[in-house]
Amino acid sequence: MDEIKLGSNSYIVPFMATDGIRLNGFLSSSIRKPRWCMIFIHGMNGSAFSYIALSFAKSLPKDIALFSINNRGHGVVSGFSRYVGGKRKRILAGTSLECFEDSVFDIRGAINALSRMGYKNFVLCGHSTGCQKAAYYQYKMHDRRVKGMVLVAPCDDHNLSRLSFGRRYAKIRGVCARMIKSGKGDALVSGGSGLSAQRLDSIVNLKRIEARLFDYDGELKEFGSIKTPTLAIFGDKEENTIKRVGKCLELLKSSSGSKRFTSLLITNANHAFDGKEKELVKSVEGWIKEL
Repeated sequence: MDEIKLGSNSYIVPFMATDGIRLNGFLSSSIRKPRWCMIFIHGMNGSAFSYIALSFAKSLPKDIALFSINNRGHGVVSGFSRYVGGKRKRILAGTSLECFEDSVFDIRGAINALSRMGYKNFVLCGHSTGCQKAAYYQYKMHDRRVKGMVLVAPCDDHNLSRLSFGRRYAKIRGVCARMIKSGKGDALVSGGSGLSAQRLDSIVNLKRIEARLFDYDGELKEFGSIKTPTLAIFGDKEENTIKRVGKCLELLKSSSGSKRFTSLLITNANHAFDGKEKELVKSVEGWIKEL
């Protein structure tokens, strides 16, 4: 992997999620108040310093700032400080333990922090499960400050899990339900890919919003209610899919409630866009400038 030099215009910015959890991200901006700021939301087990995020930081033009955030799902298990009523409490989250619905607090906190710094026009860019978090935020908040949404590899985690668990799928669902009911929702599920009961339930249970957002066998109702201009991108070598990615893009387009929906298929790109980072960044840059 080549070294990525970001220069002197990138720095760490701490911010507070709106439920009091202290997070941080890195802001890359070569001019004081660029017209656009893209907030990058990493996927499962990821971080603000994913290679895709660093590629955006390196290659985006100076009129588009990047704020790549560590949301509470970063890493496998991570410790955080939460401040309520002036008191500090240590909590554990990370991908294994996070509550998906709480991602709204993280994104809202990031936008609020940047708004106080003078930024006005935001684009949410999610990669992998970060796509679900970006889409859920706009579905829930309808934040007018968000002028666009970029979905990089918006995979169907629900049906991927069904495929992965196979005959064990129904049993796993039942185990999650029983553990949650008995107050053990934060305990890890045996054979559950290292996830807690409530975290895994969020993926395998279609009563949960995360499972439905990009269920390509479903109606995509929640996604369809989002009016924000949207760009959806897949690589044609995507390894985390149960349908042709071209078909997934068609389903997103036909379901989208946005008048400005754009889809893009990048040749020879996998889930991480290894070796195709420049093409990915250039495509996103062009789309944002069209906004």
